[in-house]
Formats: sequence, structure tokens, C-alpha cells
Amino acid sequence: MQLKKTWTLQSLFTCFFWNAVLAGAFFFMADRTFSAVNQWVAPLLKSGPGTFPEEVQAALLNLHVFLSQAKGYLPSAVFGIAALVTLFLWISLAFQGRRAIDRAQAEQSSIGRAAARPAQKEERKPQAPARQEVQELSPQPAVQMLALLQRDGRLIDFLQEDLSNYEDAQIGAAVRSVHQGCNTVLAEHVELKPVFEQQEGFEVSIPPGFDSRAIRLTGDVSGDPPFKGILRHRGWRVASVNLPQPLQQQKKDWILAPAEVEIGEQP
Repeated sequence: MQLKKTWTLQSLFTCFFWNAVLAGAFFFMADRTFSAVNQWVAPLLKSGPGTFPEEVQAALLNLHVFLSQAKGYLPSAVFGIAALVTLFLWISLAFQGRRAIDRAQAEQSSIGRAAARPAQKEERKPQAPARQEVQELSPQPAVQMLALLQRDGRLIDFLQEDLSNYEDAQIGAAVRSVHQGCNTVLAEHVELKPVFEQQEGFEVSIPPGFDSRAIRLTGDVSGDPPFKGILRHRGWRVASVNLPQPLQQQKKDWILAPAEVEIGEQP
């Protein structure tokens, strides 16, 4: 509040001083101008009738009267206008100055509050973030599926066997047995459906926003979907899985198939 009062008085003094200087300078120049013109007109009027035409003589007389009257009203007119201008300027400066002072005080207050906030935050004890328990995925279902494929189709035995020592006919006979057993396991425990119902070799359409995990585009792929192309593979997706519940959750040494030992015979 004291700052606003100081600014109000200072702005009043400044406006009064400079407007008084300007008004005094203007009054002096106008007074000297009127006097000089009047001194030039007065000798012409004293020259007597007949020197100038009547119209010129009347005009000079009117000019002399105007200058005399204007010189009489000059002080009140100049200093009255100067007073009004001074009042207007002082009100404007006072109003603008008060607003600037309010903004400056508001900014200082906000800076002070912002500087106080870190100190308050440091006083608070930081809370330990909540621990998120990560659930590890169990490999039990995958081990069960491998065990089933080994039990009914001997898939692991087939994959681990060195086929370079066998003829194609022997391999073909073994593959038939593996295929039959593995197919039985999949039909019993996993429901498979094709991604495309159309037969391979037919033309299919790929709509915009297709699932890139389910459809892989090959060949000359350019531009944006929809696309049209020849179905080379129908794809497969799992609709459901039905595995038997494990008796126990093992941590290591997953047994896919037990070793078989025949007792009573010597090698």
C-alpha cells in the first residue's frame, strides 16, 4: 500500500512539473507571437483613411481586435487546458502504475510459494513404491504337451534319431507311425482351426486393419490394404487347449518320458 501511495504522489508531481514547463513555454511563444503581429498591424491602422481600401482597412481592424481579445484570454486558456491534460495524464499514470505494482507483488508471492514448496517436499518422507509381483509363466503346459506327443507318437525319439543311417523307405514307415500318434494327441487335447476357411490356391482378400500376427504377406507388397492374393497356406490358430492337470509342480528336471529298464535279462 505504501508503494502505491508513493507512486501516486510521484506521478502527480511529474505530470504537474512537466506540463507546467510546457504550458509556460507555449504561453510565452503565443504571447510573443500575438504581440509581434499586433505591433505590425497597429502602424497600418494609424496610417489614416485612404491609405488602404475599405475592405483591407476593415480586415486589419478586425485582426487587431481579435489579437487584443485573444491575448487577454490566452493565460486562462493555456493554463486551463494544461491543467486538464495534467489531470488526465496523472490518472492514467497512477492507474497503470498501480496495476504494474499489483502484478509485481503477485509474481513475487508466487515465486515465494514456489520456493517454499521444495522445502515442504523435502520434509516429507518418501514413500517406497509398491512392489509389483511379477508372475512367472510356468512351462508346465509345454512340458505336458511334449510328454503327450512322446507318449503317443514317439515324437522326441523321432526327432533325436540320426536319420542318415536309414533308407527313405524305413523313414517313411516310421513317419507314418509318428504322424498317427501325434495327430491323435492334437485331436484330443488341442482344438485347431485354420486362419482362412478357403482352400489353398484360391484368391482371398485382405481387408484394412488385418492382424499381422495371423496373416503374413509375401510377394510384391506395395500400397495400402485391401489386398488380393493367392492363398499359399491356410494358417492355423488354437481355439482351445485341454490338458490334464499336473499332479505336482516341478522346478527342474522335467521328465517328458520315463526311461524304460527291463529287469531279468542281461545284455
